[in-house]
Amino acid sequence: MPDLYSRHTRARQCEVASAPVRRALWALVAVVVAAGCGASKHGGSASPSTATSSTAPSSSVTEQSVCPSEQKAGIVAVFGHRQTTAAAQQLSARAEYVGFHGLIVQRRGCNDFAVVLPGLHDLRQARDFRREASKAGFPVTIECRSHPFEGGVAAVFGHRRTRGAAVRLQAAVERVGFRDLRVQQDGCDDWEVDVYGMKTRAQRQEFAAEARRAGFRVAFELG
Repeated sequence: MPDLYSRHTRARQCEVASAPVRRALWALVAVVVAAGCGASKHGGSASPSTATSSTAPSSSVTEQSVCPSEQKAGIVAVFGHRQTTAAAQQLSARAEYVGFHGLIVQRRGCNDFAVVLPGLHDLRQARDFRREASKAGFPVTIECRSHPFEGGVAAVFGHRRTRGAAVRLQAAVERVGFRDLRVQQDGCDDWEVDVYGMKTRAQRQEFAAEARRAGFRVAFELG
C-alpha cells in the first residue's frame, strides 16, 4: 500500500483471501466476462459515483476492471443509455436526423453505452442545449467531470457543492497528515476529495481506520 498517511511507520501485510472467497471472486469475474464488455452503470448523470462504507470491492468495481468506462473529462450532454452499441447508434441516428450533430457513442461499462455530445464549454451553454433538445423530444442530462474515469476505487473524504469548499476540506485533511489528496469534480454540483492507491480489502480497512482515528470517515467509490 502506498504511504498515503505520514503517521504510518510500516504497512501491514495484505490479507490472503481464503479458498471459498477466491472461488466466489473468480465466479463473479466469470459472470461479468460472459456478459461481454459494454459500458458502466445506467443512468450516468450529474450525480456522484455510488459510495459505500464497506471496504469490500463491489461487483461494479469488478465490472469496471473488465469493461472500463470511456468517460472523459469535460461537460457533456447525454441523450441516453443503451445496452448495445447497435441500439446506441440508432438513438444517435435519431438525434442526428433532427439536427443534433457531433454525437458519439461512449462505453460506460458492461452492457451500457451512452450517446453523448462532448465539448460543451460551460454550464450555461449546457443548460441552453438541454432546453433545445427537450423541445425536439430528447430529454438529455448534463454531466460534468474534471478527470477521465480511472477505474478502481478511491477513498473519498467527502463531497462538496463547490471546488472552493472541497479545497478547504482537502486542507483540513492534510493538516492531520494525509498526503496525495486530489480535489476532483464528479458531477456538476459535486466536488470531492479523493485518495487512490488502495487495491485490496486489507489496505482499505487500514486506511479507513487511520482516517477514523484522525476524525474523518471515508467512503470508497468508483474512480
